[in-house]
Amino acid sequence: MVAAVSYNFAADRGRSIAGGATDYDCCRWAIAIECLTLPTMNNAYMSRFCSISHTAAIPLPSRGSVVLELFRSFSTCSPLVVVPSNPFIIRNSQALTAQISASDTTQRSEEWFALRKDRLTTSTFSTALGFWKGTRRAELWSEKVFASDATTVADSAKRAMEWGVLNEAPAIERYKSITGHDVGYMGFAIHSERRFDWMGASPDGLLSCTPEAGILEVKCPYNKGKPDLALPWSTMPFYYMPQIQGQMEIMDREWVDLYCWTPNGSTIFRVCRERGYWELIHGILREFWWENVIPAREALLVGGEEAANYYKPAPVHKQTGLVISKSISLAAGAKLLCKEIAGHVEFFTQ
Repeated sequence: MVAAVSYNFAADRGRSIAGGATDYDCCRWAIAIECLTLPTMNNAYMSRFCSISHTAAIPLPSRGSVVLELFRSFSTCSPLVVVPSNPFIIRNSQALTAQISASDTTQRSEEWFALRKDRLTTSTFSTALGFWKGTRRAELWSEKVFASDATTVADSAKRAMEWGVLNEAPAIERYKSITGHDVGYMGFAIHSERRFDWMGASPDGLLSCTPEAGILEVKCPYNKGKPDLALPWSTMPFYYMPQIQGQMEIMDREWVDLYCWTPNGSTIFRVCRERGYWELIHGILREFWWENVIPAREALLVGGEEAANYYKPAPVHKQTGLVISKSISLAAGAKLLCKEIAGHVEFFTQ
């Protein structure tokens, strides 16, 4: 049985979105943390972690001419104690310890792209698994093997990405306004086990509103070139399941709030970790990386492009159909937590 609770947030829309850019920009300029390990995220080393607050910022000692600030609202939702030494140590009431350096690893920065370049990132998992028709799997392989700085992107795909980047900050602010959750930020996470460090993730936010911490993933559909007419999803698209499950594995978290934002409303889906699914896709991803990408890189050094092309993968994997089937099943089971249309919000419980 599904129960709905309604509330109208129309009056909050302008304020929450207008105020979001400033907070988000502050987060983007926060300090970087090298190899941060969280007690609730044992699998993930983070090259950057920061969090924002609606209250005051804590100034840290300057390094050279750069003044660093750490914002007080940390993703653990617990008080911080800042030890003003160099290097800096940050602790919270759950004994969180992190080493901080004075570099700035913001998403989409040169350093961020460098971290992603030699890894298979969760946003490309569906491509590596062979979800898409045509040459996309081979194009991903080529991108990782030949390490070209110039990546060919179709105009429509480029515009869709630009739309997502443009609206990510206001979308996160809207999510916070609807749910009341604090959202922590980070640039890039790498699996803590060395044998899995060829995988990485760049989640849009970190959530600690329950005893088991979660992840926020934001999507802003481009709606085939008509984003202003888009409506939020009524069900979760199955092709995001590899990315979502990959994030939970890399960061060792148990759930993700998948937030679909459009100018006309939004929906929130709760996706839970499924280890059996991960075992299935991990085998295919490992094969793609270690039997297609890495041998091709080695062959390229010895025999050139012709030798590398011997390892080019097929458009689909023999288990692609099985993965798609399981992805559809899991996506259908994702819980719809909230639906917003024109400022009117319904919360659902099951």
